[in-house]
Amino acid sequence: MRVARQAVCCALLGVFVISNPQCGAYRAGHAQLAQAYLSDGLYGQALAEIHRAIRQDGPDDRLLLIAALARLGLGEVDAALELIGQAIALAPDNDDLYGILRDICQKEERFAQVEKLLAHLRADHGQSASLWATEGWLYARQERPAAAVEALRQAIQLDEHHLFAHVELSRLLIAEGQLAEAEIALTAAVRIQPDDPQLVLALGDCQLRQGLADRAARTFDQALTAEVVSAVNIARKYYERERPDRAIEYYERALAGAPDDPLILNNLAWTYAEEGLRLSYALNLSMRAVKLEAESAVYLDTYAELLYLLGRYAHAVAIMGQALALEPTDGEHRAYLEGQMERFRRALAAHL
Repeated sequence: MRVARQAVCCALLGVFVISNPQCGAYRAGHAQLAQAYLSDGLYGQALAEIHRAIRQDGPDDRLLLIAALARLGLGEVDAALELIGQAIALAPDNDDLYGILRDICQKEERFAQVEKLLAHLRADHGQSASLWATEGWLYARQERPAAAVEALRQAIQLDEHHLFAHVELSRLLIAEGQLAEAEIALTAAVRIQPDDPQLVLALGDCQLRQGLADRAARTFDQALTAEVVSAVNIARKYYERERPDRAIEYYERALAGAPDDPLILNNLAWTYAEEGLRLSYALNLSMRAVKLEAESAVYLDTYAELLYLLGRYAHAVAIMGQALALEPTDGEHRAYLEGQMERFRRALAAHL
């Protein structure tokens, strides 16, 4: 447990320091020493030094955060949350504090306690978009979608450029099947952060799910032209949404830029196989993937499937034998591969 807590504290401290580059030289005495102790998992020493810094210069959000992480490292979760609440009260628009609060809330499963903390803070800081966004996040994880949507919309009303609120609202609306409203939230998120590939892919996917094929194509093509997303990731979205024609188109574009990428070769070959198209060409693609990564049971499965579709049953059985030899008996693909082998053997027996 101590090792796990040290990893969590170091991760949170890393986020804090990276997000606040001035912190490395911040109050070079007690506070800097406290950070060093915290990084080394010496939580008692870190706490002692941060108390000295607070006595010397008074509390601020950064010092209180370090104290909170030290308390967390000592297993004093309630005290850590109370200190983060104090830090937020001093800096109610500091997004980093809310991010760490959410992380602790989820890892330590303190949803009820954090809800009370946020309600208390809202009494004095009801105009903080970050506070409302975190409340929305919390309600969503408590499976209270109506309250979550209301809180997230309040956050956006207070700050229309609050990226976290837009992203969380879109996720919640997608989960609730409200795709048109989710598209609006995702569009706003992409405007705020246009170079985020995951946001762009989520927007295009949301449009595909609504049957807005032309709009999705524009979203994907603009992002591809701007080099925000890759052709292979667009291909995967089209494949997931059962648009093999467009998946093939983008896999081919991806292959043109990376002709020796085994993943692209395999996925393109498999899509052709599923559609029964250009099987000899697909077999060549699959063979290239297997040569590049001969230890992949997945790639061997694609190769065997194409051999089967081309009527080369004995060869398919032999290749599937290699795939099964590579897959552990408790492997995630084992049952599927065994089913494939049975299918190929039946076909071979029928043609003997």
